[in-house]
Amino acid sequence: MVLSRSGYQRLAAVVFIVLLGLAAAGRGMGDIPLESHEIYVAQTAENMLESGDWLVPRLNGEYRLTKPPLSYWLVAGAGAVTGQAQVSPALARAPSVLALVGIALLAAWMGARLFEPRVGLLAGLMCVASFSAFKYGHNARPDMLYAFWTTAVLAVWLALREVSPRQARYGAWAMWLLFALATLTKGPQAPAIMLGGAVVYEGLFGTGWRAVWRRLHAVAGLAIVAVVVLPWYLWLRAAIGATTLDDSQVSGALLSVDITRLFAPFYFLRTPLLWLPWALLLPVAGLQIWRDRRGPSGLLAFGVLFAMAVFTLGPQYREIYMLPWLAPAMVVFAAALVRVPAARVCVALVLVVVAAGLAWLLYQSGLAGLASVLAALVALVAAGHALSQRHTARSAGWVAIAFAIGLFQGGAVPKLWSSQRYEELAFTQRLAGVVDADTPVVVWDIDAAHYSYYLGRPARGFEALDRVCDWIGTQRGRLVLVYPQERRAELAQRLVLDSVLGPRDSEFQASWVAAGRDCSADTVSGS
Repeated sequence: MVLSRSGYQRLAAVVFIVLLGLAAAGRGMGDIPLESHEIYVAQTAENMLESGDWLVPRLNGEYRLTKPPLSYWLVAGAGAVTGQAQVSPALARAPSVLALVGIALLAAWMGARLFEPRVGLLAGLMCVASFSAFKYGHNARPDMLYAFWTTAVLAVWLALREVSPRQARYGAWAMWLLFALATLTKGPQAPAIMLGGAVVYEGLFGTGWRAVWRRLHAVAGLAIVAVVVLPWYLWLRAAIGATTLDDSQVSGALLSVDITRLFAPFYFLRTPLLWLPWALLLPVAGLQIWRDRRGPSGLLAFGVLFAMAVFTLGPQYREIYMLPWLAPAMVVFAAALVRVPAARVCVALVLVVVAAGLAWLLYQSGLAGLASVLAALVALVAAGHALSQRHTARSAGWVAIAFAIGLFQGGAVPKLWSSQRYEELAFTQRLAGVVDADTPVVVWDIDAAHYSYYLGRPARGFEALDRVCDWIGTQRGRLVLVYPQERRAELAQRLVLDSVLGPRDSEFQASWVAAGRDCSADTVSGS
């Protein structure tokens, strides 16, 4: 097959978006310490590799029933292929990095399909050059993978609008398969809301409810979801018991609706933070949506607002829930850049903000980041030149490239990540050099995940001190108790503490404790 010039251009655009996405989200994926929710994924996958039980997710010896298993399976599968007995941070985060690239490519496809190739290229670049890409592309949580499956559901739905009936049927089946994969990743909520927003919009303002129902193939689709999802759920139910499963998040224990929350502003205020720096384009995006309210811009914007409204009714407020709507938002922003002349002013503002961010990045990284920052500044100069020539879309593309290069360098700047991550990692590494592998570890008032993962053994964690005392009473040998430094005085009233690492400037502390000791009543503390 010989590609035409336009074919080569499309291929080059795809390759460029892929490389830029891997650079923006991949830098530091093995060096940035894991946070607690990432460790949950890594250790659950590790347990599957060690035990050979891929059916029941377990963490630290207990059932892990907060999420379905697909993200664990992918990480564990990657570990089995690469021969890693312990899941490394890079391996745990690999699905998120690849999912981000996939989301950017889906955004590029939707932009080109709904508008024109320029919109598609811009949308893809803006996805990888966003706060979402940096924050959650470096994160092993299943949310970026979940966003990819959910975005793919929307992309296939949009593709079904202009195909033959036979192709529409097969396409709908593929869409429901993606729906099922999303459900196995984190549940049916996001794909249902994504698809629901598109269906409601097209039913009200598009082809009408009858045409939408024909395109949906809902009966066959739900059967596909059931065939893919239910076997694992039923096997899990048989393995752990109906009562245990019914009380878990996997069975929807947290799902509830509160209509009184409808006008809570959380998602309307926090979601634009995921779109930074492109949230500065919101004024011109609003113009684009109004002018194209019966077209693709209206459809995508309605979906975003529909999701905000639905999540507002839920019991938990998390900005990460809106991650699947990154691609639709970037497509609308890209369309505004191409079609709204006033976007030039907003792009100038984004350019200034990105330039300020690069200056801060150079200050933080020093000479180590000089090459990356200079490359980003060259891109900003090109953006400024294009803007002076009134090439708004081209200027925005250069700004996106500059910001993505900045994100690449940001992956090597610890200041951009929680200092507690690095301090706790250093603390556990020092602890590992002193405490042998057979010594039990109990953690009080700190998330035990770090200690279990980095010490390579189960670490029991408790919030209540009485439960710590009860557990100590069941042990037979000397053990290590890890706790916040600020609570040492309180603990010393109940136990004789012998510091493991000695006095040091840290917010964490570890002490040797004699097993079987009764600490239910105050005692005279030791050193």
